[in-house]
Amino acid sequence: MTAIVGETPLWHLEKEELYDVLRRGERERRRIYLESLEVIEELLGRTAGDKDDVAALCADMCAGMGITRREALRMIERTKLLRREKVRRAAQDDGLSPEHLAAIDRALTKAPAADRDKVEEHMLADAANVEADGMEKMGRRILQLLDQDGKQPKDEDLAQPRRELHCTTRRDGSMDIRARIDAEAGATLTAMISPLAKPTSADDQRDLAQRQGDALVEVIELAAGNKKTPTEAGERPHVAVTVDLEVLQKHTGTAKLGDEGYIDAASARRIACDCKVLPIVLGSKSDPLDFGRQTRTIPHRLRRALIARDRGCAFPQCQRPPRQCHGHHLVHWADGGPTSLDNTVLLCGHHHRVIHHSGWEVVMVQQKPEFRTPPYLTGANPSSR
Repeated sequence: MTAIVGETPLWHLEKEELYDVLRRGERERRRIYLESLEVIEELLGRTAGDKDDVAALCADMCAGMGITRREALRMIERTKLLRREKVRRAAQDDGLSPEHLAAIDRALTKAPAADRDKVEEHMLADAANVEADGMEKMGRRILQLLDQDGKQPKDEDLAQPRRELHCTTRRDGSMDIRARIDAEAGATLTAMISPLAKPTSADDQRDLAQRQGDALVEVIELAAGNKKTPTEAGERPHVAVTVDLEVLQKHTGTAKLGDEGYIDAASARRIACDCKVLPIVLGSKSDPLDFGRQTRTIPHRLRRALIARDRGCAFPQCQRPPRQCHGHHLVHWADGGPTSLDNTVLLCGHHHRVIHHSGWEVVMVQQKPEFRTPPYLTGANPSSR
């Protein structure tokens, strides 16, 4: 089936003509929404407007329009906005979107009754030229200016702000986190995550949520590596990975992560590169062979040499500084690779995972790390730094 506009197939249209179609469609969407609100207003006006009438109208809309009860109630509630003549006229003349009207409605609802006319005037002054997100921000800003002191906080709230953290571990060992912290702590967390959540290069394919998730993990790792981190049972925070030596050598099987949960062999090999993690390697009889000897981590002198050579994450175009990087063994220590300058490289957490869990390879060429792209990335050339 070929999509057409009028009698013209879409594939016949130029790019600008396609955008014209989109713009016309958006104007029509706004017109129809306003018309729908006016129809709902008329239907409601033919009743007493009490609770039962609203419930009946809502049920009819759900059945006749195929929308949810929540959306039906929202549209019924929004008809009250059209009682303000300036809003109605702006919606008709400027073609305000449903999102614009929602932003105006929220601002007017939250504003003191005595100030609503001023709020309306400010929000409608340039509504036609402001995106819906901009209208939302404008409404919040106006409300802040109206009540600059905000709600008077209680002494107990200042002494002990409400902070909550809920962690749920999934079957695969991953964790869902839901948290609530006060504004000051939230601003601090945002300031810590923001520089870590920036794209590492123009080729970074992670979306914002993924980058912020990786940044949160890096904040946790930085905190765990801090010398002032509190101890428990005489030890600083650490993660124990219990793995059979055969699993590391053959790249198959699973390893136990902490007290519960399992990870695959590739993840265990990656974690074993990280000096913040204590590997417990088991022999054929499941007897502990090694508890993370210093030779398997990156000694301070070697790390200083890596910093001097790599100057941060060595992955092409990545700008992460040394303090955000792990030491990676080119030839894994489970395969006999030494912990030496010629066999290690600095990688940020994101690119450390890329090297271990994708087709990328890193080799040493003339005492410099060289990264080789996987075969499936056609057109990409091997890069070095």
